[in-house]
Amino acid sequence: MAAVFRERAAEHDRTAAFPFRNIDELRAAGYLALTVPRELGGLGGTLADMAVAQERLAAGCASTALAVNMHLSMAGQMARAWRTTGDERARKTLTEIVEGRVILMGATAEPGHALVRTTGAKARKVEGGYLVTGDKTFGTGSAVMTHMTSMAEYREHPDGPHVLVFRIPADSPGVRVLEGTWNTSGLRATRSENIELRDVMVPEENVLTSYPVGSLDGSLLQTVWGWAMPTFAAVYLGVAVGAFETCVRDVRSRGWEDRPYIRAEIAACEELIETSRALIERTAGEVMGNGLWNALTIQQGMARAVLTKNVGTNNAVEIVDRVIRIIGTPALRPGSVYERAHRDVRAGTMHPYSNADACDLIAATTLGEETAPVHPPRLDRLAEPAPEAEAEVEAGAKASDTAVRPAAS
Repeated sequence: MAAVFRERAAEHDRTAAFPFRNIDELRAAGYLALTVPRELGGLGGTLADMAVAQERLAAGCASTALAVNMHLSMAGQMARAWRTTGDERARKTLTEIVEGRVILMGATAEPGHALVRTTGAKARKVEGGYLVTGDKTFGTGSAVMTHMTSMAEYREHPDGPHVLVFRIPADSPGVRVLEGTWNTSGLRATRSENIELRDVMVPEENVLTSYPVGSLDGSLLQTVWGWAMPTFAAVYLGVAVGAFETCVRDVRSRGWEDRPYIRAEIAACEELIETSRALIERTAGEVMGNGLWNALTIQQGMARAVLTKNVGTNNAVEIVDRVIRIIGTPALRPGSVYERAHRDVRAGTMHPYSNADACDLIAATTLGEETAPVHPPRLDRLAEPAPEAEAEVEAGAKASDTAVRPAAS
């Protein structure tokens, strides 16, 4: 499917049109149930499986992969919650994902609140729940979402101001996607429009978690940050891998294989790719094995997750830059894989955690400084894959060495 989507990517980029057909085909193929447990009809993919698959998908179409990433990540988080607690509402939603009736997305980003420790949206208590008003940016996947996760500050919480994280149907009264607000040079087809919330009713039972304003929340590490950081790295790395694989084919077609400079650049790209993959795989294992918050402090776990994203996205930029130096001026032609990758991959350095925010957190953690008060997770351990599932994952990983991640040759 990545190969098919690559053929469509240039036109989607040129017109900034959302790839609805790609999403429909992914849904029909069962890919949108990648991280739904097998018991519920999904493919049973772990975080590591998702990272591998998303890298390959992004090598075909970056915008499609990033839009799908939001959904797959949230489905994976929900699947793990269901395995841990047996929550009936989670089971129902996961089943509806398998049936193709639910697509999830997040609307949490706001100017000035990139780290989600705070939010400008406000929640007011009413009978049965809360009325939420606020403005969100970067609504990736808003073109096809059926449900959205967002957050708002509830100042009257008995333990002091808290951030409420909630999920609601996308067609809830008061929710409006602001068409035309997404006008960028990269990832144009994601259509990550701004979203307006005006007195949106959030039933009490739709609140997923809450934590004190300004804190590092352990439950968010287990979910949002633990799943998003490695897979964001995988998506942007996939963009670079797609450009690199095309570059290797072009080098061969030109008969440049024996040029020392070309060989040095190709070797450097391979090193960057495999370094990123190794770190993504390690962090994914720490998330699925609970080590990210049990073997480490919450801040150390956050720093580890963020470092993974930072390494993956910055390596991706360097890979694309090296590829362009190899190919030369043809790489700058509008509509080429190289020119599109050059624009798309740079969004990774700004995608939260941005380079600046990541460096602050990583450095402070290494120096033993507390960046914010810690709010512990509700559960110390989340359900891990059953032994038979682990065997399937191991077999899949071996197959992926030759199938999902083919050598550039």
